Amino acid sequence: MSSSAAGIAQTTIETSPIINAHLHATFERNTTLASVLDEMNENHVQVAVLSGADKELALKWQEAAPGRFLVGASFPCTDGIYPRIYPCFAESNGWPDLEWLKEQFASGNMHVMGELLYVYYGIPPTDERLQPYFALAAEMAIPVGVHAADGPPVRGRPKGCCPNFRAEFGDPLLLKPVLEKHPTLKIWLIHAGEVRFHQQAVALMREFPNVYADMSILNSVMPVDLHQNLLESFLNAGLEDRIMLGTDNMPVKDIVERLERFEFLSNEQRRKIMFDNAARFFDIEPTSAMPSTPTY
Repeated sequence: MSSSAAGIAQTTIETSPIINAHLHATFERNTTLASVLDEMNENHVQVAVLSGADKELALKWQEAAPGRFLVGASFPCTDGIYPRIYPCFAESNGWPDLEWLKEQFASGNMHVMGELLYVYYGIPPTDERLQPYFALAAEMAIPVGVHAADGPPVRGRPKGCCPNFRAEFGDPLLLKPVLEKHPTLKIWLIHAGEVRFHQQAVALMREFPNVYADMSILNSVMPVDLHQNLLESFLNAGLEDRIMLGTDNMPVKDIVERLERFEFLSNEQRRKIMFDNAARFFDIEPTSAMPSTPTY
């Protein structure tokens, strides 16, 4: 285990733009659009990829703060209830209507698909109910974010959450048949396989160049040495161009400061993780200024 995390590298936090590849639209913990935008502006986050569990909140945030979010639908949800215990496409038992979703992409209201929650629903990514959604994403060149982890542990789930949760379906290698059927499909592994499925994430990414990952939770809640070791493993596998910063609604400043302390990272590698890789994956152009006041 390396001790280099104790050092501090030349700072880039004040100058590098950031893309947050994993954020949820939520009212939890007194979250508001204003508080989210304040944090984004304070930490140079140009764009956040925003998951919404219904047809309203995420789109309202996007409408109020144009250019700051790439919105996606989070599903499927068991019995129309999101894992955090609030409605999730309740009118259609936890699955968004496919034609509605296609209209959202065609109109530019939505730009990504996910976070896909099939692990919580208790089905593998090869389940026939998911295939029309993967096909639509491939047809329309829509990036898909999947929950690629075996967590959260039972102690971290709200009471009543996800009675059908199947940890083994978080294995990224289960996506191979989907990617073989849709070779142009762009997928990012949310949580990057965490610990149990780290090697599987590496293997999938090495085989399919259109698979990226964000290390959310690993880069915040998990111990810093674990984060460092797994990040080094991705880099040693030649994947530095496909690792992205994601927060999962954890403080972005703390995550960036971790990256700043990793002396094994060059400033070029930090820039890739914080911005360049996600900009390439999501087709985001850098901007010189970021609006600070939303239109409520």
